[in-house]
Amino acid sequence: MYHEIRIVLLLSLFLLPSRAFAQSTDTTATDTFRVQLSEVTVKAARSTITERDAGFALTVRERSPEDVALTPGTSLDELLRPLVGIWTNDRHHFALGERISVRGVGYRSNFGVRGIQVLYDGVPLTLPDGQAFLDVVDPAVTRTVELIRSPASVFWGNGSGGGLFLSSQPPASAPTVRARVQGGSFGQRQGVLEVTANTGAWSLHGYTSGNRQNGYRDHSEGYRLRAGLNATRRFSSETELRLTAAGDVQDTENPSSLTLQQFREDPSQARPAFANVNAGKQSEQGQVGAALTHDLGPATFSGTGYYLYRSLENPLSFGTITYDRHSGGGRFTVRRTEGRIEGGVGVDAGRQSDDRVEYDSTTADGRAAGDINLNQVETVLSGSAFGYLRLNATSRLAVTGGLRVDRIRFEADDRLQTDGDQSGSRAFSAWSPTLGATYDLGTTQLFAQYSSAFETPTAAELSNRPGGGGGFNQQVAPQETQGFEVGARGTVSSARLQFDIALFRLRVNDLISSYEAPSGRDVYDNLAANTHDGIEASLTWQATRSLEVAARYTGSRFVISEAPSSSLVGNRVPGIPSRRVYLHTEVNHQGWWARLSGEGVSSYYADNANTAKAPRYVLVDLRLGHQGLQAGGLTFKPFVAADNLLDERYASSVVVNAFGGRYYEPGPERSFSLGFNVEW
Repeated sequence: MYHEIRIVLLLSLFLLPSRAFAQSTDTTATDTFRVQLSEVTVKAARSTITERDAGFALTVRERSPEDVALTPGTSLDELLRPLVGIWTNDRHHFALGERISVRGVGYRSNFGVRGIQVLYDGVPLTLPDGQAFLDVVDPAVTRTVELIRSPASVFWGNGSGGGLFLSSQPPASAPTVRARVQGGSFGQRQGVLEVTANTGAWSLHGYTSGNRQNGYRDHSEGYRLRAGLNATRRFSSETELRLTAAGDVQDTENPSSLTLQQFREDPSQARPAFANVNAGKQSEQGQVGAALTHDLGPATFSGTGYYLYRSLENPLSFGTITYDRHSGGGRFTVRRTEGRIEGGVGVDAGRQSDDRVEYDSTTADGRAAGDINLNQVETVLSGSAFGYLRLNATSRLAVTGGLRVDRIRFEADDRLQTDGDQSGSRAFSAWSPTLGATYDLGTTQLFAQYSSAFETPTAAELSNRPGGGGGFNQQVAPQETQGFEVGARGTVSSARLQFDIALFRLRVNDLISSYEAPSGRDVYDNLAANTHDGIEASLTWQATRSLEVAARYTGSRFVISEAPSSSLVGNRVPGIPSRRVYLHTEVNHQGWWARLSGEGVSSYYADNANTAKAPRYVLVDLRLGHQGLQAGGLTFKPFVAADNLLDERYASSVVVNAFGGRYYEPGPERSFSLGFNVEW
């Protein structure tokens, strides 16, 4: 009953601001503006598709200058929470990053991101083996989010159960220099410096930021430094070159997860086994890329080359993991329009090399110790080709089809050989078709699509053999996803409404599932199949120029439909809530900007056996700031942020199938932060 009362109170909070400000807002000009879907080309789709005519479920979020300047920007969760179809868990420490899944794909990941293709400023963060680490993504400067919510292997290949494209590119109206400092609860401090400039034929955008926290939980102190640079040159109206670079350095403690009893007694505590060995992570990650686009008249050529480096030292309770990673590749696409037909072909190639060394123990001060139990070089080679055609059959009906073929080879060079030479290889191939249609009703677009995705085990997952030792796990196989969806999106201009609704079903065969062994290591195997059914609904009401009200709902029924053990059949897929509601009211009034947002999440299971649950919760957050106070040629933009206003005790994430009941990763209690921007 108490939970339902809180939901009623939450809904009341959204109604009150709209009534109060509607009385004081000038509405004389409200009939002169309209809401419409973006016509900007969606980069995540690798074609000329826009948000308006995409034949699949798609969300594009372009952050306003107020959103960028007047919100903390310390977590990706804040950027992704307003989107339907995506589930983001923020651990509130730097050691593991956010756990992200799209329509349930990627739920098994307890570190990094699995099953979702992620790009940052055009450079793939998803490696050839299908895993991604998002450490270099800086939420404080990220301005555009594009989310493909359906299987997308036809665009990106391995690990593309969805597509997430993030961009820091500022608008032309961005200030030349922006500096920001902020501080808040639990010792959180952040500084950001961002510069944009035009130098001759080059347009430049650079940024650097530092973020440090003591942490809500014990043993969660850490810092991270980020920097990035983007340079664009247009040689002519037909040719453009873009160069990009980004990097991240971090050093952080890891409090790990808790049992239900520990979570109830004191959610701020750390797992003793992790605190006793100073478990944490020290990592560096850097990437560079170059993209060239050339217009050939009816055709357009685009090519991208990129390189990524990452090093990791990861002391844990059961040992220490270290590696040096080098990855790079290229992507080339030619697109052409001829009458009613649009089409494109492309090729991708990538290489990844991990020099991995693992020790069997960790000292009390977090140093590697004991014997080396794994020492091998893991190499991943990938190659693919794809093509698509779009037929504009009539002025309203368009049909799109595509096909991609991928081949990926994993090789392990065992340099330890204490149990003999375990060197070996695994090779996988996949065909990924898609077929969809759109029908344009003017202000409403209907769409339907069949699509597919495949996902290999990652190099790290293959090297985590159940019995330990070098080489690869020869038992775990790739998973394949077949998806079907129907939906509608559009606007009701007279009411200033924008809407998006989609119904979907995914069939995931040979699902890669993880479980935590008694040692603490994650081990992987295949379940037979999952079935994911769901609905995604989004509604945005631009009541006046200064008042926006938004509502998002994601409902799902994800079940284990086939499994080696009959006791699992019919169980709910762990790690994903069946219902999630997001609401916000955003107001601009006499220079002030405010957003009151809330999220309600149902309880959900933490293990395949459905014996443990994360409790349901409601979070309410407030953002308040000023759009600009002028003084001495400078613009000052102060802001304040309050999170978890209801002081809810909740698990912000879970460790799926953890050993010993250690499922729960608590979120912080009520917290505040205060900061200001200086622009000139």
